[in-house]
Amino acid sequence: MTRNKKAAARTSAAQIKSQSQSGRNDAAAQRSRVFEYLRLHGSLSTLDARHLIDVMHPAARIMELRQAGHSITTVWTHATTPEGGTHRIARYRLLREARPC
Repeated sequence: MTRNKKAAARTSAAQIKSQSQSGRNDAAAQRSRVFEYLRLHGSLSTLDARHLIDVMHPAARIMELRQAGHSITTVWTHATTPEGGTHRIARYRLLREARPC
Protein backbone atom coordinates (compact mmCIF):
# COMPACT_ATOMS: atom_id res chain seq x y z
CA MET A 1 0.00 0.00 0.00
CA THR A 2 2.77 2.47 0.89
CA ARG A 3 4.60 1.64 -2.33
CA ASN A 4 1.47 2.49 -4.36
CA LYS A 5 1.08 5.84 -2.57
CA LYS A 6 4.72 6.71 -3.24
CA ALA A 7 4.40 5.70 -6.89
CA ALA A 8 1.27 7.83 -7.23
CA ALA A 9 3.05 10.80 -5.63
CA ARG A 10 5.97 10.42 -8.04
CA THR A 11 3.63 10.22 -11.03
CA SER A 12 1.64 13.29 -10.06
CA ALA A 13 4.83 15.17 -9.17
CA ALA A 14 6.22 14.42 -12.61
CA GLN A 15 3.00 15.71 -14.14
CA ILE A 16 3.20 18.89 -12.05
CA LYS A 17 6.78 19.45 -13.12
CA SER A 18 6.13 18.80 -16.81
CA GLN A 19 2.98 20.94 -16.92
CA SER A 20 4.35 23.89 -14.98
CA GLN A 21 6.15 26.71 -16.69
CA SER A 22 7.48 24.55 -19.58
CA GLY A 23 10.64 23.36 -17.83
CA ARG A 24 11.55 26.68 -16.25
CA ASN A 25 13.35 26.64 -12.93
CA ASP A 26 13.14 30.26 -11.81
CA ALA A 27 11.59 31.17 -8.44
CA ALA A 28 8.11 31.74 -9.91
CA ALA A 29 8.10 28.32 -11.61
CA GLN A 30 9.34 26.61 -8.43
CA ARG A 31 6.74 28.44 -6.34
CA SER A 32 4.05 27.26 -8.76
CA ARG A 33 5.24 23.63 -8.51
CA VAL A 34 5.28 23.77 -4.70
CA PHE A 35 1.80 25.29 -4.56
CA GLU A 36 0.32 22.77 -7.03
CA TYR A 37 1.88 19.88 -5.12
CA LEU A 38 0.45 21.19 -1.85
CA ARG A 39 -2.98 21.60 -3.44
CA LEU A 40 -2.96 18.04 -4.79
CA HIS A 41 -1.36 16.24 -1.85
CA GLY A 42 -1.92 18.50 1.15
CA SER A 43 1.68 18.35 2.33
CA LEU A 44 5.24 18.38 1.03
CA SER A 45 8.52 17.52 2.74
CA THR A 46 11.86 19.13 2.02
CA LEU A 47 13.14 15.87 0.55
CA ASP A 48 10.07 15.41 -1.65
CA ALA A 49 10.44 18.97 -2.93
CA ARG A 50 14.04 18.31 -3.89
CA HIS A 51 13.61 14.85 -5.37
CA LEU A 52 10.11 14.95 -6.86
CA ILE A 53 9.55 18.49 -8.11
CA ASP A 54 13.14 19.79 -8.39
CA VAL A 55 12.96 22.59 -5.82
CA MET A 56 16.29 22.76 -3.99
CA HIS A 57 15.33 25.40 -1.39
CA PRO A 58 11.64 24.83 -0.62
CA ALA A 59 11.73 27.00 2.53
CA ALA A 60 12.17 30.11 0.37
CA ARG A 61 9.24 29.16 -1.86
CA ILE A 62 7.07 28.45 1.22
CA MET A 63 8.00 31.85 2.65
CA GLU A 64 6.92 33.51 -0.63
CA LEU A 65 3.63 31.59 -0.63
CA ARG A 66 2.98 32.68 2.96
CA GLN A 67 3.71 36.30 2.01
CA ALA A 68 1.12 35.90 -0.77
CA GLY A 69 -1.44 35.05 1.92
CA HIS A 70 -1.51 31.24 1.90
CA SER A 71 -1.72 29.59 5.32
CA ILE A 72 0.99 26.92 5.47
CA THR A 73 2.19 25.21 8.63
CA THR A 74 5.54 23.54 9.25
CA VAL A 75 5.96 20.27 11.13
CA TRP A 76 9.50 19.11 11.90
CA THR A 77 10.29 15.43 11.48
CA HIS A 78 13.17 13.09 10.70
CA ALA A 79 13.64 11.27 7.41
CA THR A 80 16.25 9.11 5.75
CA THR A 81 17.66 10.21 2.40
CA PRO A 82 18.14 7.79 -0.50
CA GLU A 83 21.84 7.92 0.39
CA GLY A 84 21.11 6.59 3.88
CA GLY A 85 21.57 9.71 6.01
CA THR A 86 18.98 10.71 8.61
CA HIS A 87 18.07 14.41 8.71
CA ARG A 88 15.66 16.70 10.52
CA ILE A 89 13.40 18.02 7.78
CA ALA A 90 10.33 20.17 7.41
CA ARG A 91 6.96 18.94 6.21
CA TYR A 92 4.78 21.77 4.95
CA ARG A 93 0.99 21.48 5.07
CA LEU A 94 -1.40 23.78 3.21
CA LEU A 95 -4.13 24.83 5.64
CA ARG A 96 -5.88 27.50 3.60
CA GLU A 97 -5.36 29.15 0.24
CA ALA A 98 -5.17 32.92 -0.02
CA ARG A 99 -8.38 34.64 -0.99
CA PRO A 100 -8.33 36.13 -4.47
CA CYS A 101 -8.38 39.93 -4.60
